[in-house]
Amino acid sequence: MSMRKRPASAVPCFRACSAEAMESPLQQIPVFLGALYGGIVIGLVFTAFRPLHALFGSGRIADGILDALFYALAGVIAALTIYRINGGTLRLYVIAGLLLGVFLEIRSIDALLCLLVEKGKALQAKFIKKRL
Repeated sequence: MSMRKRPASAVPCFRACSAEAMESPLQQIPVFLGALYGGIVIGLVFTAFRPLHALFGSGRIADGILDALFYALAGVIAALTIYRINGGTLRLYVIAGLLLGVFLEIRSIDALLCLLVEKGKALQAKFIKKRL
């Protein structure tokens, strides 16, 4: 058996890969914040789909089509966000940022909008009742 020698210019993979993969935590913060922003955008798309669900009723076919459209848009937004913020490198903290952004949007902006809609409906019903 003959063993081939590696050229002197060849760098072992563990050195090349580790230098590329080792980012300082300060370099990861903007990437995380970008993922958080992307998650908020996905949450806003989710909030925008609420009136569409109410408009088209609660039929199984309409729900399925709207859900498929939302998931397709969410996937495209997530992919574009990941590609834009760090060249498409998928990291656990990027996924966590996306999920946290969606969660924060649903718990804050979406909840506030739902509250405003409910107050508007109650005010409208009260106004209509007074006119009758």
